[in-house]
Amino acid sequence: MPEECFEEALEKLREIKEKADKEKESAPVSCVKCGGVNVLRNGKRNNRQAYICKDCKKTFVQTATSAVAHSHSSETVWKQVIRDTVEGIPIDKTADSLDLTHTTVFNMRHKILHCVEQAIFDSPVDLNGVCETDETYVLESVKGRKIPADYHRKPRKHGAKASKRGISDEYVCVCASVSEEGKNMAVAINRATPSSQEILDVFGDKVSENTVILCDGNKSYNILEDKCTVASTGRINKVNGFHSFIKARLEAMRGVATIYLNRYNALFSQTFGKKDVSVEKIFELMTSRNSSFSTIADVKSQNLLIV
Repeated sequence: MPEECFEEALEKLREIKEKADKEKESAPVSCVKCGGVNVLRNGKRNNRQAYICKDCKKTFVQTATSAVAHSHSSETVWKQVIRDTVEGIPIDKTADSLDLTHTTVFNMRHKILHCVEQAIFDSPVDLNGVCETDETYVLESVKGRKIPADYHRKPRKHGAKASKRGISDEYVCVCASVSEEGKNMAVAINRATPSSQEILDVFGDKVSENTVILCDGNKSYNILEDKCTVASTGRINKVNGFHSFIKARLEAMRGVATIYLNRYNALFSQTFGKKDVSVEKIFELMTSRNSSFSTIADVKSQNLLIV
């Protein structure tokens, strides 16, 4: 950028930010306790706008009951962690760039993933129209934990291969589907090849009579024939592309612990094939006062994948 244009561009950015801040402040605010709208601004706490309810006298900040409530990190820091999470940047690299500890960034990242996953639970994906459906397999990982002496396999280093040939209990199955409408889903619930019941558990409440499931001929999908149309085909390139996307992201992050795999699957489902997925949208989801707040203890114990 030419030097003479720098000040003008900076001024434009300031105007845009001020306009966004005014719109945010002018938006109606309801009390987190009684739900009333008779609310006044009441100074700031930790650089966040504070409010007081004239009806019940409750005081609260603009991020109360949201996923970032009680956080000491700024909006800029949160957006950078969201950006690195979406792009698959390793936690240590994010921590170094923000001068934070590994533990802090880990907790922030999993709050982001937990929030995205909860949003999917609240609004489940409906698979309508023609949907390519298939499963892929990723090595089980106990990254970050010590393997007990009676574990079913020996410890292995990052990048090592499974000790058994073919699809074994060392692999976790990720069932995925991609619809023509651009809706994606990926869920892991089992080890090795999925059974008919496991296929029903994953897709049973997501399909309808208007759904056409295209698969590679796996007979386990026939259990869905009472709910939708199931057809066999050799061309399921879209879902195979989704599989490649998942594996590439997992490889970039040097793997993720299996207990957290479905949280990452939720993020992959929201980002694959979507050009409009932005940091701003995820940050808005996390800062909306929709009672999405969860403690670090909640994040470390809720919705874990145990297979």
